[in-house]
Amino acid sequence: DRYGVINTKRWDEANEWLLHGKSSQGFGFDTDLWKPAENLLSGNNLAHSILEEAKASANSFAKTYGRKPSLAVITVGDLERYQHAGRRHDIYSNSSSSWFSKTSTGEANGFDVQEINLDSSTSTDTLLSQIYALNEVDGIQLMWPLPDHIDTAKVYSAIEVSKDVDGIHYIGQLEIGNKGAYPPVTPAAAIALIDEWKVLLKGRRVLVIGRSPIVGSPLAHMIREKGAAVTIVHSEVSQETLKEIVGEADVIVTCAGLAGLIKADWIKGADVINVGTTFQEETDSLVSDVSGEIEKHAGRYSPVPGGIGPLSAPMLLKNVAKAAWDNMKSQGAAAHSGWERKPSRLQKSFHFRNYTEALKAANEVNEMSSIMDHHANMNFVHNCVNGVDLEMEFFTYEAKQITEKDYDAARAVDMAISKDVVEMEKFSYQLQEESIAKYPASPRGSSKLLMYDGKVTYFENFSKSFPSLAKGCHLVFNDSRVLDARLFVKDRTGSKMELMILDLGSIDVTQQCCNTTLQAMIRSSIVNKSDEFDIFGGGKVKITEVKGIWKEDEKSEGNGTEAFVCIDSDLSVESYLDQVGSVPIPPYFHRSAEESDKEAYNNTYATNAGSVAAPTAGLHFTNDVLNEIGAENCSYLSLHVGAGTFKPVMVKDARDHEMHAETFSVSVSELRGIISALKKNKPLIVVGTTSSRTLESLFWCGVKKLRGLDNNDNLDLGQFEWIPLNVGEGRNISRVAALEAIVDGLGENDVIHGKTSLMISPPIYDFKVVDHLVTNFHAPDSTLMLLVSAFLKDSNGSKIPKIYEDAQAEGYRFLSYGDVCLFSNPIGK
Repeated sequence: DRYGVINTKRWDEANEWLLHGKSSQGFGFDTDLWKPAENLLSGNNLAHSILEEAKASANSFAKTYGRKPSLAVITVGDLERYQHAGRRHDIYSNSSSSWFSKTSTGEANGFDVQEINLDSSTSTDTLLSQIYALNEVDGIQLMWPLPDHIDTAKVYSAIEVSKDVDGIHYIGQLEIGNKGAYPPVTPAAAIALIDEWKVLLKGRRVLVIGRSPIVGSPLAHMIREKGAAVTIVHSEVSQETLKEIVGEADVIVTCAGLAGLIKADWIKGADVINVGTTFQEETDSLVSDVSGEIEKHAGRYSPVPGGIGPLSAPMLLKNVAKAAWDNMKSQGAAAHSGWERKPSRLQKSFHFRNYTEALKAANEVNEMSSIMDHHANMNFVHNCVNGVDLEMEFFTYEAKQITEKDYDAARAVDMAISKDVVEMEKFSYQLQEESIAKYPASPRGSSKLLMYDGKVTYFENFSKSFPSLAKGCHLVFNDSRVLDARLFVKDRTGSKMELMILDLGSIDVTQQCCNTTLQAMIRSSIVNKSDEFDIFGGGKVKITEVKGIWKEDEKSEGNGTEAFVCIDSDLSVESYLDQVGSVPIPPYFHRSAEESDKEAYNNTYATNAGSVAAPTAGLHFTNDVLNEIGAENCSYLSLHVGAGTFKPVMVKDARDHEMHAETFSVSVSELRGIISALKKNKPLIVVGTTSSRTLESLFWCGVKKLRGLDNNDNLDLGQFEWIPLNVGEGRNISRVAALEAIVDGLGENDVIHGKTSLMISPPIYDFKVVDHLVTNFHAPDSTLMLLVSAFLKDSNGSKIPKIYEDAQAEGYRFLSYGDVCLFSNPIGK
């Protein structure tokens, strides 16, 4: 090491190699003589580890794709800060790990690096042409600063986010929620060193000296994200003021690049991260921004050289390796689905049996294009009796090349019109009749809990185990209350016949029955418009419109008739159902509702009347459990569940299943509580598929508002409307930004109303809001099986069916009154 010390880990690695594994730890090493000082934050060993990691990633990439990860470094003119680059390379580094020899460093570690040096007189247009021409490389680094005559904003904006390995777009991308953006190299190196040596930042006063757009500014942002109170100063601050601020800081990060800007004796025990350096010709050495005996005044400090410097090149190559993998993943998805990559465009041909089908697909893509703000070129080729080919291509005109938005658009088109079916049977399982819970666990909350976070863990009692699992999280509940929506009428023979209200969410249940049209199912195949039936319990009901056959299972020819009805009563819908109706327990209970179901089939916190089926994940929560979790850690919304929740998927391709629209509402104050929790980085545990669907719908409605596509007070989301919204900037919008767009300009007492038909299904849907999901075990042919499969990224049905079948073997009870699961999102937020 350059400090005249030896790293113990690398010493042991050398002994392992030299003595063929026969040496003990620390063999032949005098720690008193050679061990580094305790307060020295060296970066050499960390740099070695990061470089080895980048090298391994590059080698794996080359084996997978037959080429090396590639980087283009553009320099315009002679950079003053690099005038001593050659000397610094000779004294402090070598050609396999130096910032000042990127081509040879790349070559030594499995990367293709081309260094492009342009004359200082290069125009903005010429530089833009050079950037646009680099459409085959994985990463671009445009060296800072640029000559004054260059339009800096224009040329840096021309670098795609997917190629921005120097992190010039990093802060902007973070602000819109793109956590995958590549961090700026030197700030990332500083953070890596801070993390390696466990320098505490949270809650401490951190002083960042320097404000450049490539180091000081992004580094301050990154430190602030770690919970520090950050102060930024610069070289124009007076020495007196600077001395005072330095003395008050707990951690000091120097980024000015001005030798002697800070005097060591100003420091009062703070940890110091030396980022800024200056090469002094008179001493032929590299020095930090701190002059004097720093080791006597700092708590801990990174040395110069040997602190941040060795980390810069490894961090850059690490970004390049990740960009290469990300790039091929993006391209690979398009290529795998038949998209052909041309030099400046993506092309694919879709075959249809006739013009009608081809035109339908073209219209779907055209409608999506307006939402995507990215239109496809389309061409029809008629092949007579052999059908029609719809040729499609995407390219970005301004960039003269394929961009990330083109790949997004190609994926969106595939999702919408692809022939690849989502087969329900892949996500199904064999449900045993004895596994169906006909009655709830008694007492409430004594049900079993299954947790899956990559592995399955079984808990015998929900109430005893869940609160500790939920510690530090924020919970979201659906507080919709189930009304007694099942009625019985007299058929033509005077016998009892079921009339089930299918949806109450789209009406005002406080309005009189006689002024309200209700959507219902009558358990008869012979129902005509204007038919009237007497209701057991009092009153009459009239058929105002017949909609069609009602099916509850795939094998049946019909389980009744779907119709619109009106009840002849002056009572409100809510009051009438409360007096006359019975609890709408699911048909698979194969029993009549009992008095105990009135309480058991509603959640303890249910307040907003409007469901005809229970949001059953909440049935396990008792008041004691809620109190243990704490009211401050809970938020509530309402999605009124319709009877469509019982309807199975009865089509070959699950995407063709029509989702019944369900209404939801959430107060601004509750939604702001959720936003506040997210800003505090508290994971969201969402209780129930209905709550999850509501939050995901709110996210996409927020994306619509941010993109200027929806200015209505009432929100509305179609079944697959999210697909085009996920293209381009929509893919990188954060959950906080989207939800804030919903509440923007509203008062705390306002209530947000909406309607959603969102279908969540693997393999294409990625959850945007939910971190953890509490949910019951679902019926094998339901859309809820698709939702939980999508949540666990189970694209081929290899996880959920096995988890369910193993749970049956363990004696778990299924469906509405059954036991419960806690699933963790494998990707996280």
